[in-house]
Amino acid sequence: MIKQRRGLISRVGHWLWGLAADLAIFVITVWWGTLAILVVLVTRRGWAVDAFGRIWGRWILKVCGIHVDVEGVEHLDRHRSYVIVSNHLSNFDIFATLGAVPLDIRFVAKKELLRLPVFGQALALSDHIVIDRSNPEAAITRINERVAAQINSGFCLLFYAEGTRSRDGKVHEFKKGGVTLALRTGLPIVPMSVSGTRKFLPRSHVIIRPGGRVKIVLGRPIATRDYPHERRDELNQRVRDAIVANYIEDY
Repeated sequence: MIKQRRGLISRVGHWLWGLAADLAIFVITVWWGTLAILVVLVTRRGWAVDAFGRIWGRWILKVCGIHVDVEGVEHLDRHRSYVIVSNHLSNFDIFATLGAVPLDIRFVAKKELLRLPVFGQALALSDHIVIDRSNPEAAITRINERVAAQINSGFCLLFYAEGTRSRDGKVHEFKKGGVTLALRTGLPIVPMSVSGTRKFLPRSHVIIRPGGRVKIVLGRPIATRDYPHERRDELNQRVRDAIVANYIEDY
């Protein structure tokens, strides 16, 4: 009986922590998003969104009691540009990546995110790439233009290759946008495996389940210059295999 009561108290306490974490994320987002918008409007540069975005991610991880282990950074030259291709489990993938991976990362984001208060405005002013997924040709053109403008600045462009968050925690079929861009630009591909984020905020859930660990593994870069466009499917499969090899479903 005592054990049951303790278990109930623990579950209620954990639920309240999750509720408080939801509120904290809202406050943190409004604070750093508003500050970033103000700085960008004054300086006319997007660096503030990148700098504050990293702090934003770290604060969220902290209030949610999440520790992120990152492996494989030593494989990368931080002065080079890469295309990072990753699996996608949860919105926490973004917080964990921004807050823990020490690289200058740009996301390819869907335009629907621009509707979110404060976050959307900050995203619009940033150097991240916002696309309309209902117009693939325009999206590809926009991505190519933005990459061409930044290719020598040592940044990483991140693609969530499944196109959406996994519903069951498994790595599903990959779309080819990231691989296609890498082939066109000649940039190496870094396979990134994210494990453990789904348990904090599964798809379609609102209240966070805080406390735990995440593992992010950056695989060795895959050179693309030896791959003609006709071998795109082969390259896409190679990247997926590398991500699956370092992914731990029950982490």
